[in-house]
Amino acid sequence: MAEKLDDKEIVSFKEVIISEAVQSEALVNLLVKKGILTQEELIEEVIRVKEKMVEDQERIRRMRQ
Repeated sequence: MAEKLDDKEIVSFKEVIISEAVQSEALVNLLVKKGILTQEELIEEVIRVKEKMVEDQERIRRMRQ
């Protein structure tokens, strides 16, 4: 059976998104600072991943029709 959550432990969707954005920004900053990746490489990868996600969503949509 599901366990009731403590209202004090529940965070909002906005808080989760902000936390994720802060963590992602910190990780990218460290990777760039250490010379592991450049801002340009990051932008290229973000575009590539976004395009792949759009393609996957379109393929799934077609399969459901």
